[in-house]
Amino acid sequence: MNYQIESWQRRDWRKGPRHYSCELKQNLFGRWVVLRRWGRATAFQGQSLEHPCGSYEEGLEILSAVEKRRSQRGYSPS
Repeated sequence: MNYQIESWQRRDWRKGPRHYSCELKQNLFGRWVVLRRWGRATAFQGQSLEHPCGSYEEGLEILSAVEKRRSQRGYSPS
C-alpha cells in the first residue's frame, strides 16, 4: 500500500452560518475517496458523505463538480 499524501486535495466554502468541505484523499486501504462534510459553522456535528472513486482522476472530476455546484449556490471559498 502506498499513500500519496502530497496528492490529497481539500476545499472549504462558507455561506452565512453554513460551511461545506470536500476532500480527495486515500482511505485506510489506499483507495481514493471523496469525503464531503456540511452543516452549520457553529454546530459541533454536521453531516458527511464518503464517495469511493475508481481512480485519482475520477476523484478530481468529482471535486471539480462539487466546486462548481458550491459556486452556483452562492458559497465562497474560505
